[in-house]
Amino acid sequence: MELKVDKTTKILLGAIAFGLLLNTSNVFIDKAYANDWDLVVELNKSNVKIDRMQENLNIIDKNVRVLEKIINTTESNLTTTINNACQKQL
Repeated sequence: MELKVDKTTKILLGAIAFGLLLNTSNVFIDKAYANDWDLVVELNKSNVKIDRMQENLNIIDKNVRVLEKIINTTESNLTTTINNACQKQL
């Protein structure tokens, strides 16, 4: 059985083949740039982690300042109490 193909059919088949080729090349191009997108995603994840760490450091810093105030107040109160006790003894 011999298949005869006229010019119109050849042009249509050629256009379909060309379209499939372009579609395949787009898939490969997308895969080629996937590494760049992966890098962007990883950088975003790293930035989120850095932001969380910075927030935690800010909280720690505030807590340290509060503790310093408590220690200073306690030291002042203790010094005053010792001075008062010593004056009463004299």
